[in-house]
Amino acid sequence: MSIYIPEKKFNFELLDSEIAEARLYRTTRNLNDIDGRDAANLLYLNTLSLYMMHKDDKQYDYSRSYAGQTIKYGNYKMFKSHSTDLYLLANIVSNPDVKTFRLKNNMDSKRFLRKLKFEDRKHFFFIRNISTDKVQDKLASPYLFRLESQLKIKDGRYKQWRRLIMDWENLRFTQRQLVTAKCLQEIRRIAKGSELVAKLSTMSKYRGFKVTPKYDKPSLGKRVAGTAAGAIAGRVIGKKIGKKFGKNVDKYKKVGTGIGAIAGYWASGRQRQT
Repeated sequence: MSIYIPEKKFNFELLDSEIAEARLYRTTRNLNDIDGRDAANLLYLNTLSLYMMHKDDKQYDYSRSYAGQTIKYGNYKMFKSHSTDLYLLANIVSNPDVKTFRLKNNMDSKRFLRKLKFEDRKHFFFIRNISTDKVQDKLASPYLFRLESQLKIKDGRYKQWRRLIMDWENLRFTQRQLVTAKCLQEIRRIAKGSELVAKLSTMSKYRGFKVTPKYDKPSLGKRVAGTAAGAIAGRVIGKKIGKKFGKNVDKYKKVGTGIGAIAGYWASGRQRQT
């Protein structure tokens, strides 16, 4: 019997009205307050922060909606002041020679951006995967690592924040609060009018964090218990098989214990499907 699960639809019209025109574009006087290095840093920090929001139960829906709005106009080829800050930044970094915008120290900034090896299509697909909920750490971790290289990110703090966010579900509350606050402070320092500032400010004031279920990894205790239970079950089964076929019982018990322990370990980490 098939079960119909209604598709969840996001309120893009509400997000449209909230954005109207990219806040970064409105509040930095046509981008004159940021240079090329700032644009690359903001592109990285906004991407990283959006993925962090995707891991947070309270910001999960917003992250998907924002990602959907970002890819709405395609692969960052056209300058769209009414799109998201993330789209705007990706457009600036991938198309530095267009005359639609001027950055601080415009010639030097555009010269710097030309040297970057930002792969806009891969970034587009990563954001699209956030919007469709098809992204997890096994995809995000290597991608964000490569993005650092593409954007020539040298700041050790950014790399540390990325590592912490990849381990988000295992962090203590204070660690989650710290990395959220640090991302917020850095984005606000470069461009205080950025759209994600309000959401990050909300997260920094949480009294507790709840991880999105898909990222909620099993605890060490659960893993240990599962491994032990599997080992015991495997040992019993191995003993029965050895007796039934007249084989070396001790040998079969050892083999069964090992196989059972492995099976118990992986079973303890399997998420229940609903």
